[in-house]
Amino acid sequence: PEAFDILTCIGSYRHAVMQLTNLGIDLVYNLGVMVSYLGRLVRHGIHVDEGDQIVWAWFLRDSVHNYARTPCPDYAR
Repeated sequence: PEAFDILTCIGSYRHAVMQLTNLGIDLVYNLGVMVSYLGRLVRHGIHVDEGDQIVWAWFLRDSVHNYARTPCPDYAR
């Protein structure tokens, strides 16, 4: 079973926008914001005006767990 991917944004930037391109939606993506979405269905991109940005991503796809040889978490079953 697949689960949602989760992105958390940290860094030294002041303003960013997450674009959900195939949905035509732009979201304010400030520091500490967490976004959960279906990576297989929703294409995304992030625009940062200035500063540094790090995205901490949790990919909860079966293929990632199979590649890393780690068990799938119970809540994703």
